[in-house]
Amino acid sequence: MQRRNLQLAVLVGLTSISSSVLANDSYQHDASVTYYDNTESDASGSFGVDYRYYFDPVSQTNKPYLLRGFLSQTSNIGAFYNGINDDVDIYRINGEYVFDSKWFVKASYQKFKLDPSYDSDNYSVGVGYYFNRSSSVFFDYSNTSGGYDFSDGTSIQKSDTDQDNFTLGANSYITFGWTKGILLAGQYTYSDYTIKSEFSFPDYQSKTTNTDSSSQLELAADWYITDSWSVGTSYSYDFDNSDNDNWDISSEYYLPISNGIAAVFGIQTNLDSDIDGMGYRIGVNGRF
Repeated sequence: MQRRNLQLAVLVGLTSISSSVLANDSYQHDASVTYYDNTESDASGSFGVDYRYYFDPVSQTNKPYLLRGFLSQTSNIGAFYNGINDDVDIYRINGEYVFDSKWFVKASYQKFKLDPSYDSDNYSVGVGYYFNRSSSVFFDYSNTSGGYDFSDGTSIQKSDTDQDNFTLGANSYITFGWTKGILLAGQYTYSDYTIKSEFSFPDYQSKTTNTDSSSQLELAADWYITDSWSVGTSYSYDFDNSDNDNWDISSEYYLPISNGIAAVFGIQTNLDSDIDGMGYRIGVNGRF
């Protein structure tokens, strides 16, 4: 109930400030409440709440709505929360500082908790450069640690994972004459990880440590047909498991409702025939 009250309070807050925001004004605050679900899911969907503050005003004119933050190349800080029933909690805070030279540094922290026995923490830092008004390159380092513990009074069942990730990537938005443009993104990630597991029962004991590495390529393209509507595709390939490659297709629509308030819709599906259903999200966004 507390989560629902938080989401309702944010939604009411977004609506109450809309009358003071002009559609063509710049903004520094960007907040959303979003519902996520899948057409084939038996479980209830989840709600997410996110907020971002830009240190300098972001222009609201002549750019796709969903890219205005990225194209502003402005220092910012934000937070995100997503909860699924009373079982899953995801917290994230991140920020980026952009120097006058267009070099930037960024950092983030994320907490994932699955009641009652699993949790993980992710820390990330990065550096990058905006080499023109709509393109950037970056290098990130992140560490993820965590695991599960199902131990009780008669047995031990636990596993801990520690993983280091190194990512090199680039993003570029290219404008067109007959539609708005296309956003191209790509990144390569190399990972080292160690998994320590322990199982102890009255008639069985085992302790193992597994160390390995992996690498993955991710590519994406989003075509912005109008300022509001985009369609896209993404592809990921695991170099250590050639069977583990995925194609996704998606579409998003940003619908201005009143000054500063919009509805946001998104759908995404995996082209692998073994994965059923289509993910979708419906949200309310406020900028002021």
